[in-house]
Formats: sequence, structure tokens, C-alpha cells
Amino acid sequence: MVFYGFLKYYNLESETMIKILCAYGLIVLLTAFALLYPFSMHIHDAVLNVIDPLFYAWNLSHNANTLFQGFESIVNTNIFYPLTNTIAYSDTLWAQSIMANPIIWITHNPILAENILIFLSFPLSAISMFFLSYYFSRNLAASLATGIFYAFSYPRLSQIGHLPMISSQWLPLYLLYLFKFLDESKLINLFWLCFWYIMATASSIYFGVFLVPITLLILAIHVIKRSFNHSLNLYKKTVMPIVLLALPFLIVLTLVVSPYIRLKVENPDIKRSIDDVTFLRANLLDYVSVLPTSHTLNRVLPNNTNEHVLFPTITLLLLASIGALIAFKKSKYHITILLFIILTSFILSLGNEQSFTLGSYSTGVFKLPYYYAYQVFPLLQIVRVPARFSIFTILSMSALSGYGLHAFLKNNKHLGIAAVCVCLYLLEVWQTNVPFVKIPLENSMPKAYSWVKNQPEPIKLAELPVSLFYHGNIMEDQLYRSYYSLTQSDTYALETYRVYFSSFHRKRLINGYSGYLPATYNSLTEALEGFPSDTSIKALQDIGVTHAVVHLFQYNKETRPKITSLLSKSTLLTLDYSDEYDQIYSIQKK
Repeated sequence: MVFYGFLKYYNLESETMIKILCAYGLIVLLTAFALLYPFSMHIHDAVLNVIDPLFYAWNLSHNANTLFQGFESIVNTNIFYPLTNTIAYSDTLWAQSIMANPIIWITHNPILAENILIFLSFPLSAISMFFLSYYFSRNLAASLATGIFYAFSYPRLSQIGHLPMISSQWLPLYLLYLFKFLDESKLINLFWLCFWYIMATASSIYFGVFLVPITLLILAIHVIKRSFNHSLNLYKKTVMPIVLLALPFLIVLTLVVSPYIRLKVENPDIKRSIDDVTFLRANLLDYVSVLPTSHTLNRVLPNNTNEHVLFPTITLLLLASIGALIAFKKSKYHITILLFIILTSFILSLGNEQSFTLGSYSTGVFKLPYYYAYQVFPLLQIVRVPARFSIFTILSMSALSGYGLHAFLKNNKHLGIAAVCVCLYLLEVWQTNVPFVKIPLENSMPKAYSWVKNQPEPIKLAELPVSLFYHGNIMEDQLYRSYYSLTQSDTYALETYRVYFSSFHRKRLINGYSGYLPATYNSLTEALEGFPSDTSIKALQDIGVTHAVVHLFQYNKETRPKITSLLSKSTLLTLDYSDEYDQIYSIQKK
């Protein structure tokens, strides 16, 4: 509906144009399948790693299963018992669930739903970027190319296993309708501006935070670049639209972010420390780094992963530079805004401090604007990974590249240039042998969980062994663990598998994984490292846990006999279930 409305607005509603965009979306989707082959052949039973993707599969399943059970059921998930409002410990994925819910209801497979969303983000991002670029350049071929530049950019590919951040398809549409509203002052544009902000925020709270400084930057440039009288006239024209939409927008936005508001009210001191920011900021080397699976460039450029792969590609750098130089006089307003977004998002991605070295000369550590913004802008205290600001750097560069291509493609001549640029770009970002892990589905989950599923409520679980995350292997060593290869040292993967399996049995458990871990959970986990001591069992009794699921195969071979002996001697535990891998004990009531 939104895309059709945009086509109609620019007299592009012809059947041919609709067919072009449908074919374009299909081509982008098939390109994504080819780029991620052979993982794309296992979207029903595999994930790109067993940490965040398993957690997000559970998250989507929880949203689907509780949609009609009331708001409290939605925000109070089954993990981290007995804590409440646990949906707010990470992104809620409410926007993603709009598409995922029907898939989960039909297939009962959250892995499939998550992977479908990942692949759909590519054509959706490409089409969204097409519309933004076309608004600037009014060049069909150039805009189609920019969509591919954005959809397959390294800041997106490096987040392929992180569903909230790969769901960046709504950002170009938000910027599009912000520009349209500033240019036209129409109520319908303000409505869509609010709508895309809510969709972006409901996809990831990071986007909701990032869009605030980006929007303020655009508004400031708008006031400066346009005459004062023009800005005053715009203000007069926009007062009524803003008044009409302000209340419904704030109501919906409050509902979307209410779990986070509630979390802050219940935990006033909660915020990301400046130390978190220091470790997860970008640096200059990240902007020339590629993924280890990059087919063409992994032997030429530095390799890195996740937040630290931000290489814009040579193709995009050249086209964006050409676009800025050639089109500046004709489109000074838009070019200025895009250049300032690139500069601002790049600087913010560098985080709170940096040090730069050139030969024997070093600047030493010095503070960056992010450090000062963190002190005065409370929303930034939600952000743990400043490097993710880079998505706006690549988005704006993609838009500028549309101007660059437009210089060569006037009147649709020299279309081969656009094709060559797209091919060169894809060559720079192409991936091979992307690792993945096959995951047990509902019909093949461990037998112990089938037993748990069939138990009547109330039942509260503790799954053992459990340890503080930092007491085990580093996360990077656990990313590709299959379930039956887990050991008690795989502290992250143990919990994400347990959270994932809970999407099938749906019982409450003390275990959990998320972007935020409350102090009470860490204290309980530390106490349970001594399980099955009487002290650890009494800690479970105090909070009403009814059963302990002991995964004996996950204990080290040296530890397993001792644990088995202690379990059999405990007077507080009664064996209810046993198989070759697991034992389940009911805990004596206090």
C-alpha cells in the first residue's frame, strides 16, 4: 500500500513500473540466497550462530504465543523467573513479529520465521532505499542500484545474525517522509513519518535513539539553509498537522516503548556504562575491515566480525564522491544534509574516545563528541554499541551514489555503467562459506523437554549446569556449538539453547539470556555454581522453583561422577525423570 502510494505520487503507478519493482525485489532476494549459500538451503533448521539467533527465535515465538493473552503476558516472558517485564531486557521485536506471527502459527517453527525475516530484509531495504534515492535523483536505474548498495552493505551483512539490526529496512522510508514533510508540509507525510519511526523503534530501540540526533541535525540544516521566512511559513503550515497527530503518535509510541520505560522506573540506576561504549565503539580500522567470509577482499583487507566491519567499498566511495561533487550546485540542500549525516554518524560511531597513531606520533586518548552527548542526552545511555551509528553513514553514501550514477545515466543512456557498478559492488561484498549450525526443531527436541512440556502447571524450572557468563569460554568460541557438543564452559550457548527450547515447552525457568542481565539473576547464578549443594537448592526453594533439569552430558567428565553421587544423596531432591543425557528432579517444598 505504501509503495503503491509512492508510485502514484510520482506518476509511476503504471503496470510496467510495478512489475519492475516486483522483479527487482525478487532479484535482490535471489541474490541474498546466492550470497548466503549454502545456509539459504537450511533456513528451516539452521541459524547463523547459536547465540543471538537462537534468542531471537525464542523472542519471536514468545510474541506469537502471547499475542492474545494480554499485555502482561507479553511483557512478562517465561525466562528469568521470578523477574517481571523481562521482554525489556532486549529488543522486543514487535515490528518483526507482524510478519513472523503468521509463519509461527502455521509452521510452529521460529527458526524458519526468523530466517525468512532476515532474507526479506534485503529486498525490503533495497526497495526502501530505491524510493529515497528516487526522491533525490528521479533516475530509475540509479535508484535501483542504490537500493542494492544499501541492502548488501557491510554494516548490514556484519549484523546478519542480529535480527534487530538487520531490520534496518524502515530507515530510508523514515528519512524519505521527513524530507517530504519538510518540503510539502502535508499531513499525510507527517503520518507516514510517525509510522516509520514507530516501525523502526519497534524493530530496535537503537533505531529509535539514533533517529533523534539525525532528525535534529536535518531540522537544524533545514532552518539554516532555507530562509528564515520560509522556515517561519513552514512552521505555520505544520502546526495543525503536528497538533492533529501528536497525541495518537505519542500514545502508540508510549505503548511501543512502555517496557523500557517500566524497566527504567523499576531500576532507576540502569544505564549502559561509558566502559561498555569504550569497548564497542568503532575505530578507523573498522572502516577498512571486511568479514572473514568475504570472497574477494578477505586476503587484502583486515578481517573482523560483528560491529567492527564497516567497509563502505571502493565502488560506493567513488560514486558517493562523484555524486557530492557533481550534484552539489543543483541539489545543494539535499547534498548538504547527506554529507552532514555521513560526518555526524561517522563521528558518533567512533564512540566516546579515540587515539590516533601515525608512525611514531600518537595523539593519545582524547574525548569525542559522543562522550559529551552521553552526559546530557539520556537516551544515549541506552546504547551499548555506538558503532551501529554507521548504518546512517552507509545509507547516506548510498543516496549520494544515486547522484553520482545519475550523472552518467541521464535519459536512461549508458545503463551498462549502472550494471557494471552494481557488479563491482557485489564483487566487493560477496560472501562464501558463511558458517551456520543446524538446530533441533520441536519434533526432535531433547526428550527431557518433551517430559517438561507435558507437566501440569505450576512448574518452575532451573536448568543446570549454570555459571556466570564470564566464568566460561569467550563468546566467540561458542558461536557454532551443536547442542550435544555443549560443555559447562559454554556459558552463553548453554543459556541460548535452553531459552530456545523453552519456546516449545513454555514453562517458566530461572535461566535466560539478553542484552541486559539484572543483578539478582547474576547473584542467583553465582549461588547455583555450587549445585547440588544444600545452599544452592535452598536458594531455588526460596523463589519457588519446583524442578531442576540437570543436563549431565554438559558436565566435564571429571565432574560428572561427583555430581551424580551428590544428586543421589540429596534429601531435598527426588528423581522424576532420567535418560542417557538428562535427569529431572523435583525440589522439596520449603
